[in-house]
Amino acid sequence: MSINEASNKQYDLVVFGATSFVGQILTTYLIEHLGTNSDISWAIAARSTAKLTELRDSYGDSASQLPMIIADSHDEASLQAMCSQARVIISTVGPYALYGELLVKTCAETGTDYTDLTGEAQWIKQMQDKYQQAAQDSGARIVNSCGFDSIPSDMGMFTLQQQANEQFNHPMPHTKLRVKAIKGGASGGTVASMIEAIKAAKADPKVRRQMGNPYLLCGKDHQYQQKAHSVKGPMFDKEFNSWIAPFIMEAINSRIVLRSNALMDMAYGKDFTYSEGVLTGPGIKGRMALLCRLLVLAH
Repeated sequence: MSINEASNKQYDLVVFGATSFVGQILTTYLIEHLGTNSDISWAIAARSTAKLTELRDSYGDSASQLPMIIADSHDEASLQAMCSQARVIISTVGPYALYGELLVKTCAETGTDYTDLTGEAQWIKQMQDKYQQAAQDSGARIVNSCGFDSIPSDMGMFTLQQQANEQFNHPMPHTKLRVKAIKGGASGGTVASMIEAIKAAKADPKVRRQMGNPYLLCGKDHQYQQKAHSVKGPMFDKEFNSWIAPFIMEAINSRIVLRSNALMDMAYGKDFTYSEGVLTGPGIKGRMALLCRLLVLAH
């Protein structure tokens, strides 16, 4: 698809899954920051006319003219019709392993840019294997994991390395992200995605191996020379003077960070390493907090 063809699309972006938990948060944000009469044209999309209408009505008169598109994640014709109107699709419809593939396929084939919130690394790999060539041929940009998974990790690392290059004239080769405190909980979609990933790992040894591979998304010819080490159990981090526990989001965040380095021609270095963990504190108190956290994760 040419730039002129993309610019002729009716909407700059479409929020697919606008009635979902995250979709509603995103829709609210866009209404508050863009409104419905800005230079950026956008629409909301979902499979249920009734729920879409209810969502739009909840914002009052200010959103009365917000366009709605009816599309179903399992109906390719409806997805093609949606893509024909949009330059960019933002999908909040998960678990993506269950509901995401057909939209990725359609975007890749029609040259429609796409982004999502997935934390399912094994699914991203499957989409790469199936549709990367189609996306390259059409010019579609398929960008996964643009939510809490994994923007803070990915862009935080990008910013850190920019600062390192400015101050030290070289990137930081060995890096850590440590979570001290976190607010909020997992949405229903996030929990469902985790359950589907566990099911897939139990059912297929190949998927289990993929999920354990930190370089899963980096391509077969990646140039990493230093073996990645994840925080898989209790350990004491001297640099932070704290016990640390595994961070559940590390399984996707580290893959995204390592992929970004590979896509940037190893800008962080071929010996670059990255890990994530949760700080539980020093001493006996920190160790007890660590053990309690591990018990929760085990259940």
